[in-house]
Amino acid sequence: MGALIPLYLAGLSALSLPLIFHLVRRTPRGRQDFSSLMFLSPTIPKLTRRSRIDQILLLLLRLAALACVAFAFSRPFLREASLLSLADLSGRRVAILIDSSASMRRGDLWQQAIAQAEKELDELNPQDDVALFTFSNRLQTIVDFALEESAAIDDKPQVIRNRLHQLQPDWNTTDLGTALVAVASELDSSSDARQSTLEPQIVVISDFQAGSRTEAVRSFEWPKRVPVVAHPVKLIKTTNAFAHVLPNEEGDDLTETRVRVVNASDSKTDQFFLNWVSDKSPAKKSNEVAVYVPAGQSRVVRLPRGVDDLAADRIVLRGDDQDFDNTYYVVPPLKLSATILYAGADKPDSPEGLQYFLRLAVANDPLRQVEVKSIDEKLPLFAPADSAPALIVVTRPVITEWQTPLKTYVERGGTLLFVPENRDAAVTLSTFFDDLALFEKVTEETKPAAAANKYLLLGDIDFVHPLFASVAGARYSDFTKIHFWKHIAVELKKPVTTHVIARFDNHDPALLERLSGQGRVLALLSGWQPRDSQFAVSSKFVPFIGSLLDLASGNTGTAARVTVNEPVNLPRDKTSPAIVVQGPERRDSSVDAGQATFTATDRPGIYLAKTSPKETRFAVNLAMAESNTAPLDLEQLEQGGVRMGAELSRSERVDRIRQQRDTELENRQKIWRWLIVVAIGTLIFETWLAGRQERALRTAVSNPAI
Repeated sequence: MGALIPLYLAGLSALSLPLIFHLVRRTPRGRQDFSSLMFLSPTIPKLTRRSRIDQILLLLLRLAALACVAFAFSRPFLREASLLSLADLSGRRVAILIDSSASMRRGDLWQQAIAQAEKELDELNPQDDVALFTFSNRLQTIVDFALEESAAIDDKPQVIRNRLHQLQPDWNTTDLGTALVAVASELDSSSDARQSTLEPQIVVISDFQAGSRTEAVRSFEWPKRVPVVAHPVKLIKTTNAFAHVLPNEEGDDLTETRVRVVNASDSKTDQFFLNWVSDKSPAKKSNEVAVYVPAGQSRVVRLPRGVDDLAADRIVLRGDDQDFDNTYYVVPPLKLSATILYAGADKPDSPEGLQYFLRLAVANDPLRQVEVKSIDEKLPLFAPADSAPALIVVTRPVITEWQTPLKTYVERGGTLLFVPENRDAAVTLSTFFDDLALFEKVTEETKPAAAANKYLLLGDIDFVHPLFASVAGARYSDFTKIHFWKHIAVELKKPVTTHVIARFDNHDPALLERLSGQGRVLALLSGWQPRDSQFAVSSKFVPFIGSLLDLASGNTGTAARVTVNEPVNLPRDKTSPAIVVQGPERRDSSVDAGQATFTATDRPGIYLAKTSPKETRFAVNLAMAESNTAPLDLEQLEQGGVRMGAELSRSERVDRIRQQRDTELENRQKIWRWLIVVAIGTLIFETWLAGRQERALRTAVSNPAI
């Protein structure tokens, strides 16, 4: 015997009311009026020790009617089984997803996740099937569900426990949406294909940080039979901030680095400090730059890079509670030495010549020591003991004795720039550009700078080319203020093998490039001195010369910065043999012969690749989204269609099944109906009996025995 709603049994306390009413008699059994008592007020009967029950049958009937009503409301039923065991529980297919992204490296989050996973394993029953997955930017199967074609794994929960303690969080971003969709699809499809009676369930253990990607669930129709149970792991100290380097703007001091500091929205601290650090030079608080960043906001500061910090390869942030994202790696610039040979008729100190502005452009380069040497056409181009220059600039006609050495220099990887000062100097361009021909007309050479409508502009520029990539942004790509009064008009004959990097607004070529062997030949068809153009006195000239030297002798700045697991293109010949890339913690990875892409960027740090003829370094950093550690609103998942469920312990599941069985029994038996019928019948009989006794009492009072 049981009751579906036992709370209504509390109504049995109402049985005391008829009992009290029977004990408290409002009038005595006999009644006799006396004239002397007519002026007295009647007193209310009270329950005393002398009170007696004189209508026991009526009392019992009334008690029985109330008891039947109370039992009817409690929905009683007759049990078919007294107890439920764990074997009576229905089986489940439980997919445990553990977040292994970089944000799980904070504090003891990973230990909390492992403990929660072990707790889930403790709640399993023998008939349950379980699988273990980890996810960051992609889903990984650690232990899969039981497959029909494979043998069952003995003591599977223990096997999963052993694998749990072998796992570690990685440095990847969090793609929660893709992981949920992949596992839900597998559970739904496998259950339908096998007609399985096991109840699917996904258990997600994560810090659920706001930087997680969830957009995948919005384009997926979530299966109704697959609930998701979320177990967030949390930290007591939530302050987290991160820093990342911004590209320098035009005109910025190269000795300063623009750094943005971002503070999480749930942070409790707003004061942070930045500093340059390397393995050989630890951080010094005296060199730190303080930055105030309120919670949920960001600030951009300029971090000076002194002479002592040129070898520093990272920027370290101090002041928050979590240090997993406090280091931003930057390839330190190399101080290179370069030589430029200048073949021209103008003097180095003449402000009207090309050489004067060339020397000014390279004089204050903080990352490169450049020497400009003037060469005389009466002397050999190269001395036998001289090393090959980084760049050769020719403005005069090339004599016959120089043509062969110049071609050999280019074939071996050199960079040759022609800036013809007149038409005679431009005639020799056809020696190096076989598809180039001069027009008969040239623009006037001596027009004043203020002459209206007598100048050209650069109208078509290839900003993808390395010479203009540094000014490719929308803020820096405006060349409309640079006027060109004189230029050499040329045309390219078909088939065209010369690349036009820039054109004037009249469609004449302005800058040409011809690849030859391992080197290249460039031709600028207008001078940069004030007599020919405004190029040398514009803000674009120094970046142009710097890009030219980078193209000729190698980049002195930071290599392309990438995020974790982003591929890096190595500057190597595809026919070269396999190379070894040394990553952080002295870990070596190989790149096979014929491949120019390195993909094993699995952790932040500085990577070193020995490529011919020099070493290549690049920096790998944590993705910024992973540092957004504010808590994710789980309602976003529900709005995306995810069916969120609640976790039940084994005892709670037993109670739920018992409740379901009790409800089924009660619905089938419906004992409450019979109790209502009995209560109504009892009340009818009680009413008839009470009326009969009342009439007998009145008759006895009206006709008292003498």
